[in-house]
Amino acid sequence: MSKTDKAKILLVDDNEDMCESLTDVITMDSAYNVSHTTNPLRALEMIRTGEFSLIIIDYKMPTMNGIELLKRIKQIKADFPVLVLTAFISDELTEQAEKNGAREVLSKFIRPDALLEHIKNAIA
Repeated sequence: MSKTDKAKILLVDDNEDMCESLTDVITMDSAYNVSHTTNPLRALEMIRTGEFSLIIIDYKMPTMNGIELLKRIKQIKADFPVLVLTAFISDELTEQAEKNGAREVLSKFIRPDALLEHIKNAIA
């Protein structure tokens, strides 16, 4: 990827403030361009029509939980790297997410530098 080519990341979280905070953190690294939506159905449309390097999804959303969204993303593009973010990590959630194709399940309380490292590894 050249300096002018930024990896495109899609954030999906029902909380607009969380989307904006995560966008601020991720774009601290100039290698990334971030789009976000609070609507999982809109995210699916964006995935169908856009070119993304990585998708980061919230687990707990009112209209569709992260596992259901993950399954639907994988129906569109099976090899798509997806990270699941949650404030409620459990072994069961991690197992379910990984079984359905998530690359990793991460805590929403992750340090910014650690999040950027996970993003870099997921895109590589």
